[in-house]
Amino acid sequence: MIKKIAYLPVRLLAMLAGFICLLNIPILLVFNVNHKNIEFHFSQYKEYVINNLSWLFQFEQYPYILRFFEDDGMEKYIYTMTILSVSLLVVIVIGLIVSITIMLLPLSVRKRLSGFIDFTTTAPDLLIVFLLQYLVIYLYKTFHIKLFQLYGGNYTEPYFMPIVIVSFVPTIFLVQFLLREFANEEQQDYVLFAIAKGTPLKTIYTKHIIRNIIPLLLIHLRTVIWFLLSSIIVVEYLFNIHGYVDVLRSMYGTRAISFVFGFLLFAVPVIIANIIAKIVMMSKNRKGTSSV
Repeated sequence: MIKKIAYLPVRLLAMLAGFICLLNIPILLVFNVNHKNIEFHFSQYKEYVINNLSWLFQFEQYPYILRFFEDDGMEKYIYTMTILSVSLLVVIVIGLIVSITIMLLPLSVRKRLSGFIDFTTTAPDLLIVFLLQYLVIYLYKTFHIKLFQLYGGNYTEPYFMPIVIVSFVPTIFLVQFLLREFANEEQQDYVLFAIAKGTPLKTIYTKHIIRNIIPLLLIHLRTVIWFLLSSIIVVEYLFNIHGYVDVLRSMYGTRAISFVFGFLLFAVPVIIANIIAKIVMMSKNRKGTSSV
């Protein structure tokens, strides 16, 4: 019991220490322009790490956290988390619809579409961003058609394009994951028995397979959210969106405690996904134990 209670604080402190060590890597590795080589400043790196770690235990430093709530920091955080939440919903809904539709198609068509999806997953995020940007600019310059707001500004907060771009790659990966799991599930005895009885494949998916896949989907959400967070960082920078990433950049180099606090808020979706995944895994283990 004591071990379980102490696990979370110890893990949190380990995460903070690891993040501070990672944050100070630019001090460890310095490029010397004159000699054109990389120098290792380990003593200076050690000094900065120890100094930043000591700030975590200096309570007079914590009022600097209030800087996050000043001005429009919280509004930018809500804006970025809104894009993340809507993108996650889009990924789940479209991923399920596309994967189920592909699995209900004839086997030859299914193989071709699966191969196309496997090929699409190799496309980098930046290429997709540039292609969509070029498409919107081309339509506007050629046909004077402005589909939607492309870039952000001081008083503008675009939603449509960031959500589309942030959701694209995670949706493809989720479809690829679901197709593989659906194919494995089709080999289970209950599916083969239902097919032998003449039950339509659509009914088998809607009433049985999807219900069994949902726990695996919830566990896989951790990876999906990591994809979304990494895409949001790129999209906010390329589209000049003054979101939460802009707040983190303004915190960098000021006070380590405020920057660490801001980064932990950015990681809240990942923490929630980990909690959901652990609950799902515990429930599955209990069901397996009770069945035995």
